[in-house]
Amino acid sequence: MARKPTKPETTTETGEAKPEDLAAVAAAAGEPATAPAKAAPAKTERPKPAKPAPKKKAEPEEDEDDDEEDEDDEDEDDDEEEDEEEHPQFTAKEALTAFAGLFRFTWPALRKYPKWLAIVIFGLLVETAFNVVFPLSLKFLIDDVLSSEATNQLSTLVTILVALGVGGLVVSLVTIWYEYIDSLLMSSAMADIRRRLFEHLQTLSAGFYSRTKVGAITSRFGSDMGAVDEAMTHFVTWGMLPFLELLAGIVLMFFLNWQLALVAMLMFPITLIGPRFISGHAVDAAYQERRAAAGLVAVVNENISAQNVVKAFELRRTAIHWFEERNQIERTQAIRHRFLNAMVERSVTISVLMLHLVVFGIGAYLTYQEEISLGTFIAFESVFWELSYNIGHVTQFIPVAITGSGATKHINDLFNEPARSRDPDDAPGVPRITREIRFTNVDFSYTGTEKQITDLNMVVPAGARVAVVGPSGSGKSTVLSLLMRLYDPTGGTIKVDDSDIVAARRESLREQMAIVFQENVLFDISIRENIRLGRPGATDKDVEAAAKAAEIHRFIKSLPNGYDTVVGERGNMMSGGQRQRVAIARAIIRDPAILMLDEATSALDHGTEQAINKTLMKISAGRTMITVTHRLHSVTEMDTIFVLDKGRLVEKGSHKELLRKKGIYAELWKQAG
Repeated sequence: MARKPTKPETTTETGEAKPEDLAAVAAAAGEPATAPAKAAPAKTERPKPAKPAPKKKAEPEEDEDDDEEDEDDEDEDDDEEEDEEEHPQFTAKEALTAFAGLFRFTWPALRKYPKWLAIVIFGLLVETAFNVVFPLSLKFLIDDVLSSEATNQLSTLVTILVALGVGGLVVSLVTIWYEYIDSLLMSSAMADIRRRLFEHLQTLSAGFYSRTKVGAITSRFGSDMGAVDEAMTHFVTWGMLPFLELLAGIVLMFFLNWQLALVAMLMFPITLIGPRFISGHAVDAAYQERRAAAGLVAVVNENISAQNVVKAFELRRTAIHWFEERNQIERTQAIRHRFLNAMVERSVTISVLMLHLVVFGIGAYLTYQEEISLGTFIAFESVFWELSYNIGHVTQFIPVAITGSGATKHINDLFNEPARSRDPDDAPGVPRITREIRFTNVDFSYTGTEKQITDLNMVVPAGARVAVVGPSGSGKSTVLSLLMRLYDPTGGTIKVDDSDIVAARRESLREQMAIVFQENVLFDISIRENIRLGRPGATDKDVEAAAKAAEIHRFIKSLPNGYDTVVGERGNMMSGGQRQRVAIARAIIRDPAILMLDEATSALDHGTEQAINKTLMKISAGRTMITVTHRLHSVTEMDTIFVLDKGRLVEKGSHKELLRKKGIYAELWKQAG
């Protein structure tokens, strides 16, 4: 007989809630910052964040202003909040839509494994067939073997029991076999889907990453993939097997006795009555619990990120009070959610039990009147119980399927993001620079409305060291983004020698470039492998030569594991200056013709900045170096300084020439002290 699977665990996906800034709260409140630690926390009211206004999908400039980036980040969750407010309804239509959505999403991955699919289907049919044969065997035993008129009772009984035993053993082995294959099939399919999604991420434009929060992307690999994985992992044993046994059981009941079967069919509408009235409230309760859990997680995240403020202002009691408020809200919503969920399932159980009593009474009466045999009655009872179990299994799986289907929609939103325009197969390469980089009448806009770069004309001779400076938001970093083809200009041309970079292959352009950012990401691998990422085919000798040029070799050798030292997540095992030097080594090992520095030393202290600037000036010999910075004292030795203001080139010249002009650069220099 079919196994009753363990009830599926509901995957809870906690959304993101925007936390308030503890420092701002402390500063605004005034009193909590200076009050004694024994002040009553109950009097401290936690501000309730207002829901932000709907945002326009714009691509913010990836430039200087951290405040502007924070504001952009805060605006980007509005669409997700609106999505969360759509409550799913567990109706028959919703269930069918969920199964169809899961099928459409996973079928391209599943069909790559036809042999495994065939084995799983074969196993399902074998197990279903045995579960149909067993009640029929029971009927035959009672009516034809154990009756007083039967002959050769013992030999027939032994034959049937042996056949059932052997059949049960074979079916058990087949079940173990196909469930193993099912594990291979679903795990492989999910791995393929994750790989396809990650590969798709690599093709998306820089504009997508500038307007999308990291959490909105990683949630697809976390909670969304988890929901799909749970639905697919249990699709066969919690969905397909009970469904097939439902169909087979219905046919078998009508074969045994059509009158009793008609009464038994009332099971389907009766089991929907309770869920029809309760499930809406249960769904709302689940939604409210998710919101409460999101608020609780936000408080914890905020507290962890603001521990310095909590300790400095003695806000421990206040923080605990805020947490307890959210914790009680989550507890209340969890009680309501769990109780209503239990009532949805209990209503089905009670309905089936009442109907079973009716079916049992009618069946007993028909048996007493000898309208049906005792074997038929017992076999029918067995099938009815199995049918009720299978209905319970399917109804328990439907919410899991709906959650998984909803997750596929969220993942598909990412799949539907258009990939950046691909270079034509016959696109020419960009030869290594020999003469100049030339911007001619270049315009660019992230949004298509407001221009970030306007009519830019700029020439950088090969081998020159130039700087691009200007006020915040003037478009400095955008110039580098255009040169690297993270974006393409909306007007004008950018040429390396005679090659228009927009018409050329990106890879050939970037092969001769290297860039050092303000916040350089080091991966959680060894120092050696982090440097080698600049040129994957580099030898250990090349890696050490690059480290020596970046003046980090001696420090690396002083470490217990030397170049094999793992730097930790984002390189957090190293100081800011050390991370920059490893990033510089990663750039040097590429042997770039064009070296770009995007605020490369802005986050460092003055002494470290001076030391790294000296290193950069050394390694720039024989290369074209373009520096973007707001730290003007680091560009005084540059051959040419280009000054941007509101996306326009307003001044250019050497440091001394620009000071004599007494224009924007001179004013910025004065402000810098």
